[in-house]
Amino acid sequence: MFFAMDRIKYKRLRPRYIADMNDLRTNYPNTWKELGAGNISVTENRIPFVSVGADHACEHLNKQMKVRAGLIGISNNADARQRFFMAAPALSCLSKKFKRQFDTDIDNATEHHDLGQSAIKREHSAINKIKNAILSHGNPFATEDDQLHKRITHAYVPVEYVPQILNIDATGQKLYEEYVSERINGDVSLWAPVKKQNNKMYMSGNKKESVKLRDKTVDLKETKDLYGRLMVLAKSNRDIDLKQAIGNYEFTLTPRALFAPNGAMLSCSDKSKLIHLLEKLGTAEPPNDDQPQLQYASGSQCDSEMMNIDTHTEGDTNRRIALVDGMVVVQKLTKKPATVVTVKDLSKCFNDRLMSLTKDCDEIVLVFDTYKADSLKSTTREKRRQGKDPVQYQIRDDTSIKHIPMSRFLSHDKTKTDLTEYLAAGTLEYNRDSSKLVITLASGHTRSNNELLFEANNHEEADTLLIHQAVLASQRNPPDAELVIFSPDTDVLVLVIANYDLLLRKTSISMNSGVIQVQPVWTALGPEKAKALPAFHAFSGADNTGRFSRIGKTTWMQVYLKAVREVVRALQTLSDATGVTDDLLSTLATFVSAAYSPKGIQIASIPELRWHLFCKHMAESDKLPPTLGALQQHILRVQIQATVWGQVSVAQQQFLDALKHGFYKDANGHVKPVTTEVLPAIEMLHNLISHAYVPDEDVSQILIDATGQTYGELCHSESTGTSAHGYQ
Repeated sequence: MFFAMDRIKYKRLRPRYIADMNDLRTNYPNTWKELGAGNISVTENRIPFVSVGADHACEHLNKQMKVRAGLIGISNNADARQRFFMAAPALSCLSKKFKRQFDTDIDNATEHHDLGQSAIKREHSAINKIKNAILSHGNPFATEDDQLHKRITHAYVPVEYVPQILNIDATGQKLYEEYVSERINGDVSLWAPVKKQNNKMYMSGNKKESVKLRDKTVDLKETKDLYGRLMVLAKSNRDIDLKQAIGNYEFTLTPRALFAPNGAMLSCSDKSKLIHLLEKLGTAEPPNDDQPQLQYASGSQCDSEMMNIDTHTEGDTNRRIALVDGMVVVQKLTKKPATVVTVKDLSKCFNDRLMSLTKDCDEIVLVFDTYKADSLKSTTREKRRQGKDPVQYQIRDDTSIKHIPMSRFLSHDKTKTDLTEYLAAGTLEYNRDSSKLVITLASGHTRSNNELLFEANNHEEADTLLIHQAVLASQRNPPDAELVIFSPDTDVLVLVIANYDLLLRKTSISMNSGVIQVQPVWTALGPEKAKALPAFHAFSGADNTGRFSRIGKTTWMQVYLKAVREVVRALQTLSDATGVTDDLLSTLATFVSAAYSPKGIQIASIPELRWHLFCKHMAESDKLPPTLGALQQHILRVQIQATVWGQVSVAQQQFLDALKHGFYKDANGHVKPVTTEVLPAIEMLHNLISHAYVPDEDVSQILIDATGQTYGELCHSESTGTSAHGYQ
């Protein structure tokens, strides 16, 4: 193995070591005799299997001299150091013998240290982890495959590398015998240069390879299993258009631009960056004279002196309205005060926090989420539980929660539903005689401590309910009133900016980073881009839509600010469209291409850009833009979220069917995203199967999928039992 795998140091010295061991009996008979008697280790006690090597035993003796501070600063006198080295072991032995007289230093162990209960428990835990890690990629003994592949990535090893891997023992033995004859028994020096064999192994499939493509040669990188098989086809005599294949088809079963290898959508981890980008945009520069003027809900015109408005100013007598996301206040109670013992105590503490937060406000609107069993947000909530099963608790006055963490207490959706209704009712009860107007919204019902009547709503998200109530508050309050929304959510900020034309001119949002005035941000974006901002946010990355690989909010925002009017209008139509037309797909494809294009490169077509990035920049599949087939499914999912966000001003929203817009139900009834309806292969692969001729042996091996299925099985239709192209 050392010779076949080019382990130079082992390759050079191992034969010499073997030769020395063979000469040991003749040159060193005493050592040979001791080794024959089994004296190859040092035994310090009677417990079996605890003997150590001689070098290890020397380290035990050295440890006896490692007193406090060691040898640092002990002495510069050589004689003093010599006395220390001679006296320290002897003193240590005297100390041990003295302690043994009083049974204070006796090792009572009667078995090997690895046989203890704690050691066995750790070993079993480690074994289970290794076993689960292996089984997570499939049982290697449960399936058989005719072609060699990697167990973890399921990537096939190139056919030309297989003989070298399977014959590695014979190759190494041959190289070893040649080395011994030349350097041990021959005249070649042991230290002469050693030539590497450079045998192709598993990792060699990721090397660059020059491929002749019609009249020119391009350098390509074999990144995934499907492309590796495609390259073998390209080298054959069949005429395959690689440019068309790479531009329009994925390399893997899941499009890596939008999905993880297990088929899950990429989680949006940088949503909060959009807050800082929008805040920076609002403070970048004052608006020009030709900027559009906004007509507010009250009908008054925006004045220039209202550009920077504080949430509260001394002596200001204008009416103030506060809209609060109730679950945010609940989450702030993660570290419960010591006085919170029961659910009733939690309700009182919640009301105190709410009143303290809105002490300067005349009207308080408290909004809670609605938790639906069939919601697309269920996947996000499951991730937050980190694999723990939810526990449902009763919501009563005397329910004890003193020793229950809030994250555990709120793990079940039914518990959260009951708790939001309980807190909403409690808030109204505590403020029944208050001079402030208090409005609560929970589970679709709106109530107040006054005799106001409200229409029932079917909003699921508190984000949209906040905007809906903000619009109503803007209509029933005077135009000089001040509206403050308390929420740290990026989605809320986006919706406030998009619907600013329906709100009071003194509208701001209080977030973790501070208070953001909405008007400067709206002015900097302009009315069209502000109205399309929710669709842009859903398209570039949100909880229910996923995100694009390696393209963050910063890059998307830069592209959005430079987007032409056709792209902005296409994004606006996502909130009322029910399908993906060719024009819509083409327009948004140019938007995606702009985000993925390198600096100085302008390619509007996704297939052209994929080919350019793959050839010129050696981009792997997760660095390429999605194919048009994958992008179409992404747009369908975006339409679901954009439709909800586009109806924030109405009480009864109309929802799209998720199963017709980029989602499907698996065998267990779980709703999962559709990756793409375009198969990850080129038309030539269909022709190799569906036409009259039979592929040769090499090509038939290429058609075996990374999951162990043939290409025909990959195209299998569950409804008909036949392939998508009509063959069994």
